[in-house]
Amino acid sequence: MSAQGTNVEPLPASEPRIHLVGGINFSTWADLKWSRASGHFAILKARFEEWHASAPLSVESVLREDARAVDLVARVPCGFPTHEWALNLGDALHNLRSALDAVAWGMAHFDDAIPANPTKVTFPICSTETQWNAALKVWAGAIHPELQARLKVLQPFNYTNGAGDALLSMLHSLDIQDKHRDILTVTADLNEIGLDGFFELEDPEAEMNIRLEMHSEAKFRDGVLLGTMHTGARVRLTGQLFLRPAVRAQLTHRESTYDAIELLEKFVVETRRYLDILMHGLATPDDADEAQWSPLEVGPPAT
Repeated sequence: MSAQGTNVEPLPASEPRIHLVGGINFSTWADLKWSRASGHFAILKARFEEWHASAPLSVESVLREDARAVDLVARVPCGFPTHEWALNLGDALHNLRSALDAVAWGMAHFDDAIPANPTKVTFPICSTETQWNAALKVWAGAIHPELQARLKVLQPFNYTNGAGDALLSMLHSLDIQDKHRDILTVTADLNEIGLDGFFELEDPEAEMNIRLEMHSEAKFRDGVLLGTMHTGARVRLTGQLFLRPAVRAQLTHRESTYDAIELLEKFVVETRRYLDILMHGLATPDDADEAQWSPLEVGPPAT
C-alpha cells in the first residue's frame, strides 16, 4: 500500500509528545479489549488444531471399473464445527473493534474533557475525506491536534487500496456483519493432499502415464469426489493407497475467501500496532528506529 499524502501537519518539535498510558493518564479498557481478542484468537486456533488432530479425515481411493483411473473420494464422518469457529472469530473481531472505540472514548475524555456528543464518540473508519470531516464535526475536532493527527493517519482514505481491502475497513465490515446481520461465513476446505501408495500394471509391457485431475471447485465434504488419478493403462492396487488431507478454516468476505486463522492473526497483530500509534504517536525523525509506515492491506485470497 502506498501513501497518497495524509495532509497531517507535524507538531512543533519543541512541543512534547502526548503519551497515553493505561492506568496512569488513560483508561486500560483498550488494552483489555485487545487482550481479550488475543485470547479468542488463541482459542480459535487451538480448537481448530484439536479438531484437525482428532477428526477422522480421510480420502478413499476407488478404482474405476475400467481400471484406468482411481477416484479420490472425501470421507468426513464427523463434519466440521464451522458455527463454533465463526463464534470464536466474531468474538475476536468484535473485541478488536471495541479496543479502537475505547481509545476514541479515552481521547474524547482526555485531560478531564467532556465531549459535546458523547453518544457519537466512536473510532472513525473513513473511506473518504468527507467522512473524516464529518467525524471532526461530530466529536474528533474537539480533541488535541496531536491526537487528531493520530486518528487521521490511520484512515483508509489516505492510502491506495491496491489489490486488497484496507484492514481497518474490513475489520469494521466483518464486525457489523457479526453483530447485526448474520453468522460469519466460515468453511473448511482441502488445502493439500499427499499421495503414497502401490499399484502395478496388469500388462507389464504397457506404458503408464499418470495424470492427476483435481476438482478445484469441489468442497471437502463427506462423499464428494475431489479428483481422479488417471493412469493411462489398466492397473491393479497391490497395497493401500494413503491419502493425507490437510484442511484449513476459511472466511468468505465480499466474494473473496481467506484463510481464517492467518487473517485473524493479521488483525490481532496490526490492531496492536494501531493502538500503539494512537497512544504514543508515530516515530519522529529523531527516533533511531524510524521506518516509513502505512496501514497493512489484507493479503490475497486463499487459493
